[in-house]
Amino acid sequence: MKKCDHFKELILTDYIDGELGKDIAGSVEGHLLDCSDCRTFFKEVKNNTAWPWKKNLQRPVPVVLWDTIKQRIEHENQAAGPFAAFIDKLKGLVVFPRLVPVFASLIVMLLAGSVALNTIQIYQAKDKDQGEYLVSLLSSTGPLAPSDNNDLGTPIEHYFL
Repeated sequence: MKKCDHFKELILTDYIDGELGKDIAGSVEGHLLDCSDCRTFFKEVKNNTAWPWKKNLQRPVPVVLWDTIKQRIEHENQAAGPFAAFIDKLKGLVVFPRLVPVFASLIVMLLAGSVALNTIQIYQAKDKDQGEYLVSLLSSTGPLAPSDNNDLGTPIEHYFL
């Protein structure tokens, strides 16, 4: 059956149009002589799809029609002008479907890096502010000197003791 499927596909695509090489066409014809199922299939394809189209006469396209098509194409190209042509070239240089994932990855990496850097700067600023606050608390009373009274001199000493 696999062999018949292959020949049926060849019949539908290229054999019916006469576009197969002599070797492959000969193998299809040899298979058609041996296989009645494929022979019936070929007759149905020929009678229902190919034969009705062969009855139609091919008429040449009038020269006037070709001239009209050519004039419209030229008119479209002239209407676009040099600016539109420049924009099209620029689009061709900038927009490459293969590079879209690369640009997207680059943007994601830049965003992640900027968020990480911003977070680090925020923590550094908080640490600096806390350090400055502690320095101001400790330096508000001056150097610690031993005293005989039990007076708690600094707010930190008062808090912890």
